[in-house]
Amino acid sequence: MNATLSAEALEVGAMVRERVEREGGVQLLRRAVADPGLRAGVGDMLGELGIWEIDPAEGATELEVAAEVCRAAGRFALPYPVVERLGRCGADATALVSRRAPRIVPHMDLGLSWNGVDLQGGRHRLTPRGAGITLGTQLAPFGVEVDAAADAGDGRHGAALLIALESWWLLGLLENAVEDTARYAREREQFGRPLAQFQAVAFQLADMSLETVASGELAKYALWVLARSADADEALVEALGLRVAMQRAAGTVLRGAHQLHGAMGFTDEVDVSWLSRASQASRRLPEDSHRTTGVLLEMLGRVGYPQLGHVAAPR
Repeated sequence: MNATLSAEALEVGAMVRERVEREGGVQLLRRAVADPGLRAGVGDMLGELGIWEIDPAEGATELEVAAEVCRAAGRFALPYPVVERLGRCGADATALVSRRAPRIVPHMDLGLSWNGVDLQGGRHRLTPRGAGITLGTQLAPFGVEVDAAADAGDGRHGAALLIALESWWLLGLLENAVEDTARYAREREQFGRPLAQFQAVAFQLADMSLETVASGELAKYALWVLARSADADEALVEALGLRVAMQRAAGTVLRGAHQLHGAMGFTDEVDVSWLSRASQASRRLPEDSHRTTGVLLEMLGRVGYPQLGHVAAPR
């Protein structure tokens, strides 16, 4: 495995990041929550950069490019279904959905055709419930409640791709949260010196940084497996393992970010508050870490862990 992403992926990711920063960064999320109609403009902006021409199924390089775009979008919790459009399969956008109600899909009110896959690889036809309007809540401002009907076909590869891209989106968000918290700790003073100089604060920042870096390496490994494996079960096992690790890393990083910001971390004035809220859909939909772990364990019990010599599960 080469732990360095391709030059093309890094270039496109940097281009997206620079453009989003120029347009306001996390401020785009603030504006979209106040005026959800602005989200369509975010999609148009990415379209101008040629993002919707990326096809992760074309090979390892395209997959890495898609992952880096998701990472850049997640860094600012970009209010648009970037993951769902890049991981599309048979529609304009494909969403991860739960096998049980209620099911919530962010951004499904936008003018796109949608379908869904669940964490086990089942495919679904999606229809919005009622008027199909967004929930408008603090933790799901763009969420739409949907109904799902089972559809024919094997969606395991599609599920693995979506899970991996969603994890890269969350990775970008966590990296920004760590950087923002470290900057705050260097600037904020107590008892005549910066917070970052207190040993307990330094240790907590180190834990947050380590979780993020380790998750990033695991994310690269999962991409490597997805790009090279024709075994749908192997790809899905790796993607689910990555998701569980990223969900747990998010708990460590964002809990630490709130603690080190103090009460400021829960106000609209700081980016960490917006990033934390925006992470909730990625961390808890379609399933939280406990249920995702259950899906992973059930699959391991059924197919084994392919990387360990392709040993079959015990009967």
